[in-house]
Amino acid sequence: MRHLTRCKPYRSVVGGSLGLLDRLAQSLGRCVRDRSGQALVEAALVFPMLISVFLGVSEFSQAFTVKRRLEAAANTAADLVARTQSIATADLTGIKAMIDEMLKPYPTTTLGLTISSVVADQDNATRVAWSYAQGSGATARTSGASVSLPPDLTEPNSSIVFAEVNYTFRSTLGQMIVGDVSFTAQAYLRPRASNQVARAP
Repeated sequence: MRHLTRCKPYRSVVGGSLGLLDRLAQSLGRCVRDRSGQALVEAALVFPMLISVFLGVSEFSQAFTVKRRLEAAANTAADLVARTQSIATADLTGIKAMIDEMLKPYPTTTLGLTISSVVADQDNATRVAWSYAQGSGATARTSGASVSLPPDLTEPNSSIVFAEVNYTFRSTLGQMIVGDVSFTAQAYLRPRASNQVARAP
């Protein structure tokens, strides 16, 4: 019988080289697919922007709330005065204290209120009958001075209660960017109990 001798396949050397290349390619593939640090980099880039957006929305929400409360305060002040036939200084001081409460919990140190009675003559020309002011930035109008009102608010020989509220909104973030923001609100109401609200001592 002939003895058969097994020969080592030639491809074993090549196969060994191919195996090394395969292992090298697999290692490179794992390096390419390994993105364990990419999430940290993306978070480091996105997180400051998310914080900025969150703070911006929060500040805008506060400013919007303050503006709405100022409008409500102006309407309340005008309505309370328009309900009376005459009003005293003590009553007007009480109205200012009331709108201070309406603005809380926001600071009221920069809140000002001006209430004026504006009368229209037979030609429908408007002038100030009396004016009261209290608070930061509020200035009473000069009695007898002409005042401009929106059209069609008055009729000849009538009057209007004119309430003005001013406020300086101070935001922690806003001061670093744009500083203080000034808000104003106005309200106009006709007297209900008389043709004109008189000013009592």
